[in-house]
Amino acid sequence: MAPMARRCTICTMAKSEHISLEDPSLSLRQIIDTSPALLHTARLDGYLDFLNQTWLNFTGEPLEELLGWGWTSCIHPEDVEAFLQSMRESLPRGEPFQQTSRMRTADGVYRWMLHLKVPVFDRVGNLIKWSGSSIDVDDRKRAEEQLLKTAQESHVTDHEVLTQELRRREAHLAEAQCLGHIGSWVFEPTGAFEYWSDELFRIYGLDPKRDAPTLDEYLACVHPHDREFMASLIKGMITESSGCDVTKRIVLPNGEIRHIRCVGAPVLENGRLKRIVGNAIDVTEHELLTRELRRREAYLAEAQRLSHTGSFGWNPNTGDIVWSDETYRIFEYDCARKPILDMVVQRAHPQDRGLVQQVIDRASQTGIDFEHEYRLLLDDGRVKHVYAIARAFQDASGNREFIGAVTDITERRAAEEKIRYNEKELRTLINVMPAFVGIAAPDGSIEFISQGFLDYTGFSREQGIGWGWEAAVHPEDRDRVVANWRAGLAAGAPIEHELRCRQTDATYHWFLCRTHPLHDDAGNVAKWYVTLMNIDALKETESNLQAREHQLLGIIETIPSMVWSMSPAGEVNYVNPRVLEYCGATLEELTNRGWLGFIHPDDREETAKAFVRAITSGELHSIIHRVRRADGEYRWFHSMSEPLRDPQGKIIQWYGINVDIDERKRAEETLRKSERELRTLIDILPAYIETSLPDGTVDFLSQSWLDYSGQTREEVTGWDWARTIHPDDVDRVVANWQAGVASGEPVEQELRCRRADGVYHWFLNRSLPLRDDEGKIVKWYGILFDISSLKETEHALQMREHELVGIIETIPSMLWSTSPDGEVTHINQRVLEYYGAGSLEEFANRGWKRFIHPDDQEATAQAFFRALETGESYNAINRVRRADGEYRWHQMMAEPLRDPDGRIIQWYGLSVDIDERKRAEDYLRDTRIKLNAASKIATVAELSASIAHELNQPLMAVLGNAQAAKRWLAANPPDLTETNASIERILRDIRLADETMQHIRALFKRESVEKSDENVLDIIREALRFVHEDPNKREVRIDWSIEGDLPPICVDRIQIQQVFINLISNAIEATEGSTNTARILLRAFVAQEHEVIIQVVDNGTGLEDIEKIFDAFMTTKEKGMGIGLAVSRSIVDAHGGRLWAENNSDGGATFNVALPMSSKR
Repeated sequence: MAPMARRCTICTMAKSEHISLEDPSLSLRQIIDTSPALLHTARLDGYLDFLNQTWLNFTGEPLEELLGWGWTSCIHPEDVEAFLQSMRESLPRGEPFQQTSRMRTADGVYRWMLHLKVPVFDRVGNLIKWSGSSIDVDDRKRAEEQLLKTAQESHVTDHEVLTQELRRREAHLAEAQCLGHIGSWVFEPTGAFEYWSDELFRIYGLDPKRDAPTLDEYLACVHPHDREFMASLIKGMITESSGCDVTKRIVLPNGEIRHIRCVGAPVLENGRLKRIVGNAIDVTEHELLTRELRRREAYLAEAQRLSHTGSFGWNPNTGDIVWSDETYRIFEYDCARKPILDMVVQRAHPQDRGLVQQVIDRASQTGIDFEHEYRLLLDDGRVKHVYAIARAFQDASGNREFIGAVTDITERRAAEEKIRYNEKELRTLINVMPAFVGIAAPDGSIEFISQGFLDYTGFSREQGIGWGWEAAVHPEDRDRVVANWRAGLAAGAPIEHELRCRQTDATYHWFLCRTHPLHDDAGNVAKWYVTLMNIDALKETESNLQAREHQLLGIIETIPSMVWSMSPAGEVNYVNPRVLEYCGATLEELTNRGWLGFIHPDDREETAKAFVRAITSGELHSIIHRVRRADGEYRWFHSMSEPLRDPQGKIIQWYGINVDIDERKRAEETLRKSERELRTLIDILPAYIETSLPDGTVDFLSQSWLDYSGQTREEVTGWDWARTIHPDDVDRVVANWQAGVASGEPVEQELRCRRADGVYHWFLNRSLPLRDDEGKIVKWYGILFDISSLKETEHALQMREHELVGIIETIPSMLWSTSPDGEVTHINQRVLEYYGAGSLEEFANRGWKRFIHPDDQEATAQAFFRALETGESYNAINRVRRADGEYRWHQMMAEPLRDPDGRIIQWYGLSVDIDERKRAEDYLRDTRIKLNAASKIATVAELSASIAHELNQPLMAVLGNAQAAKRWLAANPPDLTETNASIERILRDIRLADETMQHIRALFKRESVEKSDENVLDIIREALRFVHEDPNKREVRIDWSIEGDLPPICVDRIQIQQVFINLISNAIEATEGSTNTARILLRAFVAQEHEVIIQVVDNGTGLEDIEKIFDAFMTTKEKGMGIGLAVSRSIVDAHGGRLWAENNSDGGATFNVALPMSSKR
C-alpha cells in the first residue's frame, strides 16, 4: 500500500495573472459558455446545480429540465444505472472518476461521451463541490468497433490482436488525454523525469519531440509564486516515498498563466521507491468556474441578507434539513445548532402552530409543493411574519427533496397596514383636494367627471361627458390639447400638458392636465384617469423664479467668495469677478490648467493630484491650499467642488467655491500652540488623586497626598482621611460626600486640608462615579486641586473689580452697555454729566435718540439696530446735544460680548468726542481747494519749462552743424560736400524740433500718441547719434549689453527717443567731476512680465533721493531746469510703461525703462 499522497491547493489568485475575473475583455461566463466541452458543477451528493450553454445546445433541453437529476433523461437507458452506480461509489470517497455513456443530442441521436468529474476543495482541504466535463468520443468509439470487427474478419492471431489492442488503447489514451487536457509523467527518485506524454508537452506549451525536461527546466515553467513550494514538495516526495495531489500555476512560453492539477503515486519495490507515476490535467476553466461559484455564493448570501430571504432544503425521508445563514437569522437560532422540524414548530406563534404542523405533515405525506404564511414568537416577545414556499424535486432514484425559501415579511405586513390606512386617507383627500378628476373610455370620451369641474365651468353632467369638455378650453389652446389627447390615445402612453379653462365668470385659469392609462391583463387600455390642477399660482411662481434666477446670478457675481465652474474634462469655463480681482488675471490665463500657477509651490503637486482624482472618479473635491494674491501674498483657501449630473448620472458640469480660511488657519496654529501649552500645564499640575468603593470608603490615595498630609497609607483608608479636614469644614464635606454617594451624582466642593506642618490649604475636590454596563457604580474617582493661590487671587480680583468700577466711572469718555435687544443696562458718570441726567432710569425714560441731532437720528438708529440684528460691530458718527444745548460731534462704537456658544449676552460701547477733529477736517478741505488752484498755475510753468528743455537738444545740434558749415565754407578751397551735409543735418534737426514740439503739446493736452511697432536697438542708436552731436559728450565711453532678437515695442518713436536722449545725457553729465573714468553702460533684455527693460547705468556720484528727482523743477545740476525726468516719466507712463531709478552698490545710478512688448510679436 503506497503512502497517502499529499493533497494541497496553491492559492490561484495573484496580482500578476493575465486571467482576471475583473477583466472586461475576458468574461468568465463567455469562456465557460463557449467551451467545446459540456461543463457542469454539482453539490456534494451529485445534484447538478450548473450547466454551461454547450450542455443546453447539445441536448436541446431547457436549463430547468436538466438541473438536479433531470440530466439523466439524456443518458441512454442502457447506460443510466451503470453511470449512477459509478457516481455513488466515487462521491463518498471524494476521488476523481471518469465514465463513458451514450447521450441523446438535440436531434434525438445518441453519441458516445467521455465524462470526467473531479472534486473541488477549499483552502483548508475540505470538499465543497464537484466539477465535471463531458467530451464527445463517438468517432473514437466507432473506430474501435470497426477495428475489432476488422480483426475478427482477418482471423488474426491472439498476439496480433493484443498488439493491435495495445496500440489502439495507447492511441485512445493519447486521444483521451488530448480531449481531456490530461497528460501523464514518470519521475525518478534521482530527481529527473523519465517520461512525459505528448499531451503533457502540449499542456506546458513545449515541443513533444524533445526529451522530458530536467527538474530545473520543469520548475522554470512553474509560476514564480508557486515555484518554491513545488521544489519543496518534490523533495519531500522523494524523501518520504509519497505521492501528491496539488494544483499549481504554470507560465506558458507566450506568457499565459494556466492552472494545472497534478496527481502522483509512488511505485515501491521491496519497500524502496522505484518511481513516481502520475498525471496532470489543465483545470484552468475549473478554477475560474470555482471562483465564479464562490462569488455567486457570496452574492446569494448578501442578496438573502438584504432581502431578508433565507433558503432551506428538507428531505422528508431522512429528516435532514439545511438552512442558510439568513434562515438562521430570521428564526434567531444559533448557526452552530443543527436544524430540525421541531425548531420550526416551536418558534411558530401558538395561534399558528397547528397550521404549521398541518402544512409539514401534508407535504411529508403527499410530496407536493407548498407555500404559507405564519407568525414567529421570539424569545423576547417580538412577533415576526414570515412567508415560506417550497418546491418538490425527485432524483432518478426516487428520492424526494424540498427546496424552498422563507422571507421575513414583518415590514411588508406593517407596510400593508400602513397602505390600507393611507388608502382611507387618500379617498378622503380626493374628495376634498382642490383638483378635478375624470375617467375616460379607451376611445377618449369622458365617462365621469368630478363635481368640482362642473361647479367650476357651470356645465351640467351631460355637457361635461363625452367630448363636451372641449367647450371649456381656451380657443388658443383647444386644437393643441385635443391633438395631444388623441396622440396619447393612439400611443397608449401617459399625457401631460398645460391649458387654460373658462370659469363660470368667463375668466380663464391655467391648469395642469395629467392623463394615465389603466391596462388590463392583456395589456390593453381599459380606462383613462384624468386630473386637472389649477396652476395659476405656479405660473406666477415660475415668473418669480426667472426673476430670482437673475437675482441669483447677480449674487454669484458679487458674493464675497471665489466661485467657479469647469467642464466635465476639468477645463475652467467661468469664474466670478472675485477670482479675477484676487489673482489679477484674466479668464484666459486661468484656462489650460493656468490656475495651477497661482497655487503655492509646496501645495501645487498635491492640488494637481487631488484635482485629477476628482475629475477621474467624479467624487466630491475638497482641499486646503495656499493661493497667490495679485500683490504676491499667499493666503490659505478651502477649495470645494461638486459635480452636477444629468438624470443618467453623467457629469455635465463642475461647480466650486474657494473660501478664504487664512484667519482660521492662523487661529488653528494659535490653538495648537495653546493645546501644547495646556498639555504641559496638565503634566505639571499639583493635584492629588483618590479612588473610593461604591459605599464611599476610600481605598486609595496618591503618594503625593501622603507626602502632603504626612499620613501613612493605612491611616488614610476607610474614613480616617477626614481627620485632615479643617474642623469648620469637616461636617459639610462629609455630608456632601455621603449625599453624592447615595444619589450617584458627581460631587464638587471646596475645603481646607491640613498639611504635615499643620498649615491649612484650600482645595477643590471633584469626584465622579464609574458605572458598569448595568449602570451600577463600581468605583469613585476623585481629584484634589490646591486652590489656596486661587482663593487669594479671588480676593485680589474682588479688589480689582472695585478698582475697575472706579476707573469706568471716572474715565474721561462716555461708556455704556445694553442688553442683546438694545435696552440700556449701564452708563458711566460721564454720560449722566454730559446729558444732564440724574440716573440710569431717567436717561432710559427720556430715550437716547432724543439727544441725537435731528439730521443724524435716522442714520444713527438704522446703524444701531442693524448691528443688533446682525451682531456686527457698531460704528456711527453723529452730533449729540450736551446738557447746555450745544451739539458736538461724537464717534459711537460698540462690540458684542458672546457666550461660549456664540450668543450675544451684552453690548459694550464707547462715545468719543471728535468735535475738534471734525473742525480740523473742514479746515483741511478748504486748504485742498486752494492747493488745486495753485496746482493749475504750476502746470503752466511746467509746460513752459518742458518746451525749453526738450527743444534744447535739437537746437544745440543745429548750432553745432551751423558752425561746422561755416568752417567748411571758410576753408580754402571751400568744401561744399561737407557744407551740404551739415545743412541737411540742420534741416533734419529743425524738423525734429518741430516734431518734438508737437509731441510735447500732445503730451500735456493728454492727446493720444501715435504708436507703431519699433525696434529697440534702432531707437537707442538714433538717440546716441543725437547725443554725440554735442562735442562735449563724445569723449565718454558708452558700452552695450543688449540681448539678441529683442521683440518689437509699440511706441511713439519720437517721444521714446527723447526719453533715451535725456537719460543718456544725464548719465554723461552725472560722471563729470567724478574721480573715476567716465563710463556709461546700456543694457536691454526681456523680463518675465512680457515687457522689455532698457537700463542706462553710470558710474557717477549716485542719487540722494530716487523719488523726488522725478518731480517737476527738481534738479541736481547747477544749470538744470529739473523738467527732463518729469517729462520722461510722463512719456513712459503714457505708453503703459514704468520709469524708475536706483543707486548702484559700487557707485553711480541706474535708470530703468520698462516698455510693454508689441501684441503682434
